[in-house]
Amino acid sequence: MEQARMQQQALGGVTERIARFIEAGEISGAGLAVALGGQIVLEWYGGEAAPGLPAGPDTLWPLASITKLYTAATIMALVERGVLTLGTPVRAVLPEFDGDGREAVTIRHLLTHTSGLLYEPEDMETLLRQQLPLDELVEAAFSEPLQFQPGTQVSYSDLGYAVAGLAAEEVAGRPFPALVRELLLEPAGLRETYFPLPPDEAGRLAQVTGALAEGTPGHMYGPGYGLRLAHPAWGVVASLPDLLRFALLFTPHAPVRILSQASIRTMTSNQVGLAADGGIWGIGFELAGGHFGEGDLLSPASFGHSGATGCTLWVEPEYDLVLAYVSNRHLNAGREEFIRRLATVVNMVLAALT
Repeated sequence: MEQARMQQQALGGVTERIARFIEAGEISGAGLAVALGGQIVLEWYGGEAAPGLPAGPDTLWPLASITKLYTAATIMALVERGVLTLGTPVRAVLPEFDGDGREAVTIRHLLTHTSGLLYEPEDMETLLRQQLPLDELVEAAFSEPLQFQPGTQVSYSDLGYAVAGLAAEEVAGRPFPALVRELLLEPAGLRETYFPLPPDEAGRLAQVTGALAEGTPGHMYGPGYGLRLAHPAWGVVASLPDLLRFALLFTPHAPVRILSQASIRTMTSNQVGLAADGGIWGIGFELAGGHFGEGDLLSPASFGHSGATGCTLWVEPEYDLVLAYVSNRHLNAGREEFIRRLATVVNMVLAALT
């Protein structure tokens, strides 16, 4: 009991700092959950997730690019079942994925941001405003020139994850959202995680300020269109407790084992060599601190991911610590301030508990 009290006291400075972000109008609402040795030592909420909706344990937060971890874990489950390999050429699964060097792109390239595909279509906001279906949103992956020869550079790509999802559903003969649900969410007990967002859960959704197509029906993280697309790069929504539970799946304290130790090791070890400019990536996970600069105090053993909606998730094996932070101000609303907020939270949690 005394230890828990001291941990809560140590983390009080972190929550006070987040509360000041809210009071200053930098964000409207936020939540922070921390586990140490597999035990939850903090679950805190402040402000409003949406107008009239206090941030709380039932709030559903758009996870943006943290979605890539759910996509990667689902594909690794297919790898374990012999449905795919990381070395499978994408063209062998999707014959239309051809030309301009695409024949060399593998599933591994897609999941490590080494495929050469664009980040996203250059006219992404226009496409969202038109409320196009997912296959039209990702058409650029099949038509635009590669930026470099696959495997030679690292360049972060939402389109790569979209193609990975298409490849997975093709080989498995099931829609990708169904695969995520059946191979990951249901067996892990992630009952407050959705992909796509059901219409009857929209009332619990955090409202993200600053995202593409904001104020229109095509809002990237809106309930009517964007989050019903089930985009494999950015379409997952989850409660904060579920987000922390997901991260614990990759620790010795996993409440249930979804992937083998071999798969987890692959996902959390360097798959791209020394590529500091584009990040050091495992399968899905970024390693050794975030490319946004949110990992000042993270160790070389750390792994995690951040999302442009204002969230970050990190596992720190050296200290047996997991942290999940969510908020609702997009990167586009102020990049420097966004990075400062994430780095501040991560730094203060690590300083308080290590």
